Amino acid sequence: MSINDVAKLFGSAWIVMMADVDAASILTGVADGQTYGYRLIILLLVLTLPLYIVQEAAGRVGAVNNGKGLGTLLREKFSQKFALTAAIPMFLVDLFTYVVEYVGIAVGSLMIGVPVYISLPLFFVIHLSIVLTRTYEKMEKTLLGISFFLVIAFIVQAFLRGVSPNQQLLYFSASKSFLFFLAANIGAVVMPFMIFYQASATAYKYNNSALSKDVKVKWSSMETFIGALVSELLMVAIEISTTGLSSSIDPLNYREMSYALSAISGIYSPYVFGIGLICGGLLALIVESLGSAWGTLEALNKHNHRNTTLLYVFESVPAIIIASIFSQNYDQIVNTVLSLMSVTPIIVFIPAFFVGLLVGDEKIMGKYSYSRRRMVIYWITVVILLISGIMSLL
Repeated sequence: MSINDVAKLFGSAWIVMMADVDAASILTGVADGQTYGYRLIILLLVLTLPLYIVQEAAGRVGAVNNGKGLGTLLREKFSQKFALTAAIPMFLVDLFTYVVEYVGIAVGSLMIGVPVYISLPLFFVIHLSIVLTRTYEKMEKTLLGISFFLVIAFIVQAFLRGVSPNQQLLYFSASKSFLFFLAANIGAVVMPFMIFYQASATAYKYNNSALSKDVKVKWSSMETFIGALVSELLMVAIEISTTGLSSSIDPLNYREMSYALSAISGIYSPYVFGIGLICGGLLALIVESLGSAWGTLEALNKHNHRNTTLLYVFESVPAIIIASIFSQNYDQIVNTVLSLMSVTPIIVFIPAFFVGLLVGDEKIMGKYSYSRRRMVIYWITVVILLISGIMSLL
């Protein structure tokens, strides 16, 4: 595989993995650092494996199916009813997720000195202008740029914080509070939109390449692993960056966060963290929009520019209104939304289940279908994610 081949195929898996470091994940990483310091670092690195296993299957399905997105494949293989069964729950979850992403953008903007009445309308317009780009390749270039700013921001943030000596890297407790943190981190590792986005984006992008399926499948798998590893390393960087912050600091209170970060990491730290939070929220917002729209409209067989526009507006407008109304009390709205999103790992099971059926089907995947051993690994991983979602509800 040449560098030129990689350049032609790079993007789909990387973007969705970076979108996994969204506002909700960043806030979870802050809470990890505040409460446990470095003690969840090993856990975060181990989570690279389930993230890779689930998303590799989604990418593989997209890589070999000639431009057909996941919603289309489910509709053709099973029925429109089953395709909607996988897509609609994701669509409903995304309605709540958008709120958290806009709140993250608002808090990040306040940390760099931009008021909410400017930042929210501005990023709403940026969001729509990107997702309504008619050519995926053009849109992908913008998403790659945002993802690189996200990576750089949290690497710099960890560098500014420095390494805290004598930290424990591995920890386990049977306490209810720790098990909640454990479930929250495991449950957040894969979101429903990620499965739909990677399968569909890979299908659309790879369909325009004359490279062999062998090359496409190989690179999709490699890029997925690289993206999964970098994604979890970014979560480690966030945990390192916030180790030493008092647990009484509210991550959603930009004044408290700015003051606390300045005290432990220097005067530039709040600006760097704010940029990272903005990039994480914006990237996830766009990828969620695309995954949600592609999955739903492909399932309905109504995937066109007009319907896509209507769906984006329908999903986004309520979220930005809520984020604007609760601008003085983000704690309340985010805690409410995150509680509602605790069922997300259970919902992830639905598209993951169908992807498992597809990736193991030789009629659809040909020689690229999973072996029996890989299918066992895949199903064990999916069940573990499901159990983590059930645990978070207990």
